[in-house]
Amino acid sequence: QQLNSPAPLQRHGELNYSQPSQYSQAGALGPSNTNAPNISHTDVPMSSLPTQVNTMEAHGSQPLSRDDFFARIEGAKERIGQLNSDIQAIASIHQRMLSSPDNCSSAELEAIVTRMQIRNTQIKDEIKFLERDTMRDPNNRTKRSQIEMIKRIFKSQLEDLQKEDADYSKRYREAIGRQYRIINPDATDAKVEEVANSDLGDEGIFTQALKYNRSGQAASVLGAVHARHNDIQRIEKTMSELALLFTQLNEQTTYQDLLIAEAEVQTVQVEGDSKEANRQLGKAIKSAKRARRRKWCILLTIFTILCVIALILGLYFKLKPK
Repeated sequence: QQLNSPAPLQRHGELNYSQPSQYSQAGALGPSNTNAPNISHTDVPMSSLPTQVNTMEAHGSQPLSRDDFFARIEGAKERIGQLNSDIQAIASIHQRMLSSPDNCSSAELEAIVTRMQIRNTQIKDEIKFLERDTMRDPNNRTKRSQIEMIKRIFKSQLEDLQKEDADYSKRYREAIGRQYRIINPDATDAKVEEVANSDLGDEGIFTQALKYNRSGQAASVLGAVHARHNDIQRIEKTMSELALLFTQLNEQTTYQDLLIAEAEVQTVQVEGDSKEANRQLGKAIKSAKRARRRKWCILLTIFTILCVIALILGLYFKLKPK
């Protein structure tokens, strides 16, 4: 069966395009770009990116050679390293946005997140392909160990990203609670917590508070809440996508383990059948030897009897009176 593989995730600085993915329409790439390119770790203007998708055909049912396999592993490692740099950049922007929100930071964050989402899908697709390749070469323990190593590193980076997004969301909602208390000093702790955990796209709570506080600071707080609503929505969307990515990776692991276990069972069964066949063959050889010995014994007995009869007849006719 032919297997379409993603283009290898090449080393940094080499040309590489991603496969179509669920992230291809995200953010600054625009809704019409269904074949999103990979963006290198160095920022590249979105308008200059090609939309070509580079694919290759695996050679029938033959597994990848050792060199090809490890080239793909190294490419995936480098992309995961770039993911770590992106997470650090996101953490820095989050801190800046908590201190002084601005549209420039939001645009920068959106660009990094879009780039990272595309890269995540590339890495996931590469892992999926390499797992399938390993299934076609189930006795190659080196390939299996490399795949498990790559998945552990990738999952660790995804967990770091989840932690960063969750931490930013928590700190931002705490800041919203503090700002709400500024414009509504009489609010109870329960009310402040309700506001902090509410849908920040619903301005009703803040609008109601503004009826009693017409200061410029109160209006500024409402503006900040409205401006950062999209950021919170983006985080929630990213968290959902990461959860899906974890599920897909785990499903691939389960499926792979199932096939490998089946292959191992078949191998053990073949070995058992071979041993049983050898045992039966040994019994057949022994039985054939016994049969040959019995045949020669019977022939010898018949020959002896014939000799005795011939001797008796000879003596009879010789000694018979004439």
